[in-house]
Amino acid sequence: MYLFSGTSATYSCPLAMTDAATRVLLDLAPGGLRDRLVAGLTSRDPDQFITSGQWMTERTGGSDVGNSETIARPSRVVGDERRYTLHGVKWFTSATTSEMALTLARIDDGGTTPGSRGLSLFCVEIGREPGRGWTGIQVNRLKDKLGTKALPTAELTLDGVEATLIGEPGRGVANISGMLNVTRLYNAIASASRIRRACALARDYATRRSAFGARLIDLPLHQATLDDMDAEAAAVLALVLEGAALLGRSEAGTATEAERRRLRALIPIAKLTTAKQAVSIASEALECFGGAGYVEDTGVPRLLRDAQVLTIWEGTTNVLSLDVLRAEAREGAFTALVQDLAARAERSYANVAAGDLATLRAGVRSLIGQVKTNMSRGEAAMQAGARKIALTTGYLTEALLLAEAADAEPVAGEHLARFIAHRLRGPFEG
Repeated sequence: MYLFSGTSATYSCPLAMTDAATRVLLDLAPGGLRDRLVAGLTSRDPDQFITSGQWMTERTGGSDVGNSETIARPSRVVGDERRYTLHGVKWFTSATTSEMALTLARIDDGGTTPGSRGLSLFCVEIGREPGRGWTGIQVNRLKDKLGTKALPTAELTLDGVEATLIGEPGRGVANISGMLNVTRLYNAIASASRIRRACALARDYATRRSAFGARLIDLPLHQATLDDMDAEAAAVLALVLEGAALLGRSEAGTATEAERRRLRALIPIAKLTTAKQAVSIASEALECFGGAGYVEDTGVPRLLRDAQVLTIWEGTTNVLSLDVLRAEAREGAFTALVQDLAARAERSYANVAAGDLATLRAGVRSLIGQVKTNMSRGEAAMQAGARKIALTTGYLTEALLLAEAADAEPVAGEHLARFIAHRLRGPFEG
């Protein structure tokens, strides 16, 4: 996915939701539904492969799915499947051309529970009638978006479309939690891939474009800019691979309790941090092309437009920062992550300069101190400071993973030095 995503027409989006839907179906779906769909979702045969959409967002809610208004009315029972008809409007549905979708709705049982506790998870198998379009679904319009224009995103009215209940009624939000680790990791992978592509394009252009009597690549300031971008790309990739390794161990059942807790905090932090970096690097790459980067027919502006969705899809920076607070309150997830950072910071690294290591150790101590200060000031201070804490944690994690990589790859030590100077020190320190 890292090699593919950056050059695809945002196809990693339906793949992310397909992977995540498979996880949910394997874990929670009734046997008939699981047997009917999983084979297609996991097939490598183009004639058999299907993708899944994700229809969660409504006009009343956005990230706050607890305000969802779609109603599910009991329809029939087929084997082990409880079927319902869905009625409501989904304002933003990704990968609308997929053969199935997961969505949330409130079961109309005469005593509908408000908020997220009243939501249940459903699977819609999209039926098509020749000459009439989708069964029980009306496409109101395709969204005119800032970017990701190659990916169809629609506003849908669900008018009696049949869907199968997944999991227990009223447990919809809890039941989609397994999806979020997968889709948020995909988002981080997409960030890493787009950053690498932006860096590659900017560096290649620098070997071809001349200004002020020399190629851009031979101008010290421009070379330093490109090197800083490459360091950021290396840091992002290190964080993404750590998230993938932890998720892999979790799914394989080999993760320790501390690793499972750390994963719960690491995934949202990785997603929000790498997404911010993707937008920053896309902007820097566009600037590296000068006027050509601002002209649509070069294709470069698309890098910036498409990167912006990464900060929004599957949770904005603020939403994910607050999610980390919830994960800490429920299972000590952030504590597990910080404990791991503190242990990494105290190790010795053969190819890391003493000054850089001192900066990392001071950064971890400062992070812990700031968290304690925020906690002492109460819940409002914790929430107000959550964004800065999350981003700082993301940058420190990236840096410490680069330090670890430097033992095997000296170039990682060079990337680390630049990354620390750019993200973790003042403008003229070091």
